[in-house]
Amino acid sequence: MKKLMSFLIMTVFILTACNSELAITEQDTVPKSVNEILGVLDSDDYVQMINDSKKDISYIVINTEGKVTVRVESKGDSILIYIDEVETENEDKKQRVFKLTRDRDYEMIELFKNDESIPFDTVAAI
Repeated sequence: MKKLMSFLIMTVFILTACNSELAITEQDTVPKSVNEILGVLDSDDYVQMINDSKKDISYIVINTEGKVTVRVESKGDSILIYIDEVETENEDKKQRVFKLTRDRDYEMIELFKNDESIPFDTVAAI
């Protein structure tokens, strides 16, 4: 009985550790494979998505002269990514990279800039 309880407790710990959360975080550095893709993508595109086919991770790249904050939430089978951008004067265009970690499979990713639906300019895979 003790062995069974120990086994069950260990199983719960392992399964809990394997679960990831839906999250988006800004990245200061990215993997080499992502950098290689960024080198060939058009920096004039506003927003790009690079999917890592081996993991439940995507990189959202925003090229902007403004200040942005990004948040994510799920609604049914969709991921909703909200970009809030404030235009600034005399700012150089900056590339900001965000790592999107998915907690499960989703049917759709919807993108919004200042609450207005927009498309991804480019979608690539590594």
